[in-house]
Amino acid sequence: MWALPILHTRQANTNMSALLDIPFVLTLATWAWGGESDDPMVGPEVCIESLPFMNGGCWNRLIAKALGIAIIAGAFLNKVPIMLNIINSKSAEGLSRSSLYGDTVVIANGAFYGFLEGYPLTAYGENMALLLQTVVIILMIWHYDKTIGMQEHLLVTGVAAGYVVAVGQILPSEYHYILPASIWPILIFSRGTQIWETYTIKHTGSLSIITTSLNVAGSVARIFTTIAEVGWDMVMLSGFFLSSSLNIIMAVQYFLYKKNTEAFLKELRKKKE
Repeated sequence: MWALPILHTRQANTNMSALLDIPFVLTLATWAWGGESDDPMVGPEVCIESLPFMNGGCWNRLIAKALGIAIIAGAFLNKVPIMLNIINSKSAEGLSRSSLYGDTVVIANGAFYGFLEGYPLTAYGENMALLLQTVVIILMIWHYDKTIGMQEHLLVTGVAAGYVVAVGQILPSEYHYILPASIWPILIFSRGTQIWETYTIKHTGSLSIITTSLNVAGSVARIFTTIAEVGWDMVMLSGFFLSSSLNIIMAVQYFLYKKNTEAFLKELRKKKE
């Protein structure tokens, strides 16, 4: 009576095992489920052979990879609207160079920390994407803003080169934690001042709930992907917990002051008319 289901299960396992013989399948499986793990039931061969009935550990790793890829893909689109605005207007007016320089350091800290610690790219890759876009925006500003002198170009380039050498070659491994830890006060200041401003004026003005929601989703997802792919690295996790908490507060404020915001925007449109 049970012979047929058992036979089918064995046949399915045999078919899944045969997948490992296909070129690049094992490479992809190692990328998805490789790395250090205390669970012997989580690994490329085990997860492939148990498809589609994988255990929880295999599913957790796979979902973490998928989320990591989604976060990186979203990050590549993050600053594209700014680039398009610069190209269309052939102007960088309204963009703060000081803010962009500061953002570059913050993003670079996250990217370098993940790289130096040897973490999977899907655990920190969005920082690479954001760093590339920020540098491109800075170069576009330098191109369109003719008031920026060569002295600033050389100074910023020299500082950037010194930063790369200092972090990549000089900073001892036991002090790598300084890189993500230095982001905390900046997060508290930037998000904290916005939270306080919203609390003071009792509306969220032109802030976008879509952007805020994406920030909440991204930071919360990063907690899961970091635990799944990296482990309990509290230096990284504490930054994501802090970011998630501040983003959630901003989202709550949007709904808390929604009526006030609608009234404010309506009045603002009347004034413009």
